Amino acid sequence: MTPLASLMQLLPYNTLVVAGGVAAVGCAAGALVGVALTLLVTGQRSLGMLLAGGLVSAIVALGLLVLIRRFTRTRDDAATAIVLSVSFGLGIVLISGMVARGVPGSGGLERFLLGHTAALTAGDAILLGVVSLVAVLVVVVGLKEATLVAFDPAFAAAAGWPATAIDLGLVALVAVMVVVGLPAAGAVLVTALVVIPPVAARQWTERIVPMLVLAGGIGLASGLAGVAISSVAPRLPTGPVVVLVAAGCFAFSLLLAPRRGLLARWRRRRHLVVEAADQQQEAD
Repeated sequence: MTPLASLMQLLPYNTLVVAGGVAAVGCAAGALVGVALTLLVTGQRSLGMLLAGGLVSAIVALGLLVLIRRFTRTRDDAATAIVLSVSFGLGIVLISGMVARGVPGSGGLERFLLGHTAALTAGDAILLGVVSLVAVLVVVVGLKEATLVAFDPAFAAAAGWPATAIDLGLVALVAVMVVVGLPAAGAVLVTALVVIPPVAARQWTERIVPMLVLAGGIGLASGLAGVAISSVAPRLPTGPVVVLVAAGCFAFSLLLAPRRGLLARWRRRRHLVVEAADQQQEAD
């Protein structure tokens, strides 16, 4: 059994969710540095080149997070704070310095902090759509293997599946989607778009395929609704509005989901209390 598979077997589901969110935050922070360095080194402002640089630096940030945690006595939260603060600080310093010195193509680069969909061109939209479609196809093709490693890593390793490679592939896929979301939501909020839709979908079902479909639908609906709202109110930035819509979907799911929702749980507890009281009266 691989070390990563052993870790997945020992940690509870909630801890894995938190770990995934933390990894996405570190990835987003690292991507900001890569965007700035790519423009500084290559001098090219194309979105594809900037996102490629952001992906490389995001993976480096995740690697540093793992190394700090493994080879030092630093706790997870402290290691995350170190990588997050240094990455964001370095990215902001690079971008601010490039803008102040008038580096060609650096104007508007700070929009990667909070996103700016209005600056996207048709070519940029096609690029993001193609990358997202490829990511979805990868998930569909490798769904069985990814599910097996996620829920029973010991069996997957014993059966000869490359558990480590699958784990790393999933992490890389998260990094890709975080970087793809930078133009829309920015490095500060993109993690919310990665985490909120699946968490909201989890309230409605316990099956993998329906949860994936529902999570994709929530993400798509949040994006469309956010764009529509920001187009009606031009002063509202699209990225934060999209995140707020997604958060609203989560709040709705958390409250009204038929089995896991707070209202459904309250009704079940109330029914049990009433039933217990009736049984007590009959016994008396």
